[in-house]
Amino acid sequence: MKRLRIALEWFLNPDHLPLIAARDRLQAEGWAIELIVPDDHYDGFQALAGGEVDLVINEPLHLVERRETRLISHGCFFATDGGVLMHRAALDRLQAGHAVRIASPVSNPTTDQLCIDILIGWAARQGQALDGQQITIAAAGFGHVDNLVAGFDGAWLAFANVEGVSAQVRGLDTQLITTSEAGIPNFSALELIGAAEASAPVLEAVAALVAALDSVTPQLCRDPAAARQLWYAASGEAPSAEADAIVAASLPRFVAPVRRNAALWRPMWRYLHDRGGDVVDEAAFEAMFA
Repeated sequence: MKRLRIALEWFLNPDHLPLIAARDRLQAEGWAIELIVPDDHYDGFQALAGGEVDLVINEPLHLVERRETRLISHGCFFATDGGVLMHRAALDRLQAGHAVRIASPVSNPTTDQLCIDILIGWAARQGQALDGQQITIAAAGFGHVDNLVAGFDGAWLAFANVEGVSAQVRGLDTQLITTSEAGIPNFSALELIGAAEASAPVLEAVAALVAALDSVTPQLCRDPAAARQLWYAASGEAPSAEADAIVAASLPRFVAPVRRNAALWRPMWRYLHDRGGDVVDEAAFEAMFA
C-alpha cells in the first residue's frame, strides 16, 4: 500500500480542508494517508529528521530557519493575513507605555523578535514609538483565542481567517495587527515541506498529493456547503456559527495549483536575514525552491 505521513503545524483546523479533501481522494484510490497532530509547533521537523514523517505542513517562516535537515518546498496551498491578535484595551495600555504579555505556540529569539517588530512597526505608522521591552512573549500552546480569554493581552502567529474570525464571533473586542500594517513581508501561509534527500517513493507520494490538491481545492471553493460538511465530518465538531464563519473565511485563502515559488517568500527571507535572524543563507534559500 502506498502511504504518506504528514505532520501538521498544530491542531486540525479549517486551514487544512484541502489536505483533508486530498487525503480522502487518495485513500479512495488505495493510499494510506496520515495527518499527524503535534504536541508542539516544531514536532513535525523533528519527526521529519527522524524519518517518522514524510512531509511537514508549516509556515514559510519555519521553512527558512536553520536546522540540520536540509529542506525543500513542495508548494504553498494556503495564504492568509496574519500577525498579533490583541485585546483593544491591551493595545491602549501598550501605547500608554505599559507592559503586555503575548501568548505564542513557540517562543525563540527569531519568532519573538518578529512579534515585537510587528507591534513596533504598527505603532510607528500611528506616529508613536514603542519600547520593545514592554512586550513579553510566552509559549502557551495553540489555543490563541482561548489564551486571550484566559488573560493574555495578545496572541502571536494568529491568522485572520481562523483566530480573527473566532474572536469576533465570540464577542471579544480585539484587533489583528498584521504584518502588512507593520511594513513587514507576509509569511502567514502553509507550505508543504519535505526533506531534500527524500526517497523516490516519498517524492512520488508527494507528487500524488499535490495533484490531488490541485483537483480538490477548486471544488471546495465552489461549494461552501460541501466544505462545511467535510469539516464537520473530519473534525467531529458539532455544527456552529463560529466554525461556519471560519470555513467561509478560509475558502478564499486556498491556493491552487500548488507550486513551489521562491518569489513568494524571498521578501520574508531577506527581511529576516537582514535583521540578523537565524535563517539559511541565500543559496540554501534558493535551493529549497529549485
